[in-house]
Amino acid sequence: MDHNPKSLFQLIEKDKLVRIIETFTKATNITIDINDTMGSPVVQHDYFYGFCRSIRSTEAGLKRCIDSNAQLGFKTVKQSNISCMGKCHAGVMLMSVPIMLDAQFYGSITCGQMHLAKPQAQETANMLQATADLGLNPEHLTQTFEEIQVISMDKCQAAGGLIQFVVSYIVELIYRAKMQEELSREKLKAAEDARIIVELEHTLHKAELENLQAQIKPHFLFNTLNTIISLVTLSENEKGLNTLFALSDLLRHNLDHPGELVSLLEELHYIESYLLIQKNRFGNRLEISIDVPADLQTIQIPFLSLQPLVENACIHGLEPKEGIGHLWIKGKKVHNKMEISVIDDGVGMPQHYSTIDLSGEDPIIGIGLRNVHKRLQLHFGKEFGIKLVPERGLTTVSLLIPQPKNQRELP
Repeated sequence: MDHNPKSLFQLIEKDKLVRIIETFTKATNITIDINDTMGSPVVQHDYFYGFCRSIRSTEAGLKRCIDSNAQLGFKTVKQSNISCMGKCHAGVMLMSVPIMLDAQFYGSITCGQMHLAKPQAQETANMLQATADLGLNPEHLTQTFEEIQVISMDKCQAAGGLIQFVVSYIVELIYRAKMQEELSREKLKAAEDARIIVELEHTLHKAELENLQAQIKPHFLFNTLNTIISLVTLSENEKGLNTLFALSDLLRHNLDHPGELVSLLEELHYIESYLLIQKNRFGNRLEISIDVPADLQTIQIPFLSLQPLVENACIHGLEPKEGIGHLWIKGKKVHNKMEISVIDDGVGMPQHYSTIDLSGEDPIIGIGLRNVHKRLQLHFGKEFGIKLVPERGLTTVSLLIPQPKNQRELP
């Protein structure tokens, strides 16, 4: 596998990067470019507007914009990989933050289309002089230059730090998942001895589990990104900071976690951090109850298998509901199985869904639930997985897992 920094962004679906840029621009009016190690944008997008759109409409202007981004990106590396601020060739404020992986520079994120203070006459004159050779209408340039939003330094740094955190996380997540999957497959292809093949099939099985888990993480990340950006935009500084810390804890836990299985107690701690983010979104509209007996909290479950159930209840069940919604998390023993249930009294599912096949292609089942179901079956067997029971007024989604042998009931 090519580990050259220039090839890193080839592993990432371009539409995911464009989606980040679109969401960030619509929420903050600050447009970003995600650049490679040479300062060139890794994706093309059309979310610049006003003054910057005019400058970039010319070949010479676009080249100067890219050069400005690159110079500021290189500056972040020279200054110990911290964010840097400066003005572009036309006098618009830029902020650049680095994308780092294993202490190596993989590119930069440049935030633009902003002023820290309303431009003075001399600054406008300097802009007109710097862009005079582009053949653009000076009156239009002056108007759009002075219309660029003025934001505070605090908001600029908060927005830049957030987008750096999100992009760097996705870069590392996808890079490591792809690397693990490719290494496992290369070993399996090269194996000639039957004993080695058996061992490598186990390695490939583990890689499949990790890859399924990796698909869930960006799915969760995109659903929480808008919440944090909105809080920053609305100047809800304390809520925004607390939510950012909660997200930071979640993502750091994802990256640092070494094994496939965790205790139910650890997964519940993870859920509590996730629900803190949701409480900031819902406010008083969300009531939460967690009732899992202490003797069940030591059982081992696949890492990040309960969170998608909670997310599904919040986003698809409770968010569309008017008024207060309730979420219950309950655990119980059922014969020789453990049943961990997430119950909500949200808008529910269509009445004809009395039973749902999670192994099929029903569009009502998203990637989160389907992947959890498959991961549970890979770990424990076909008789385990997810049970989904839509009822009038309540939706119950349960994890079915085997009871530990030392806790199983005697016949």
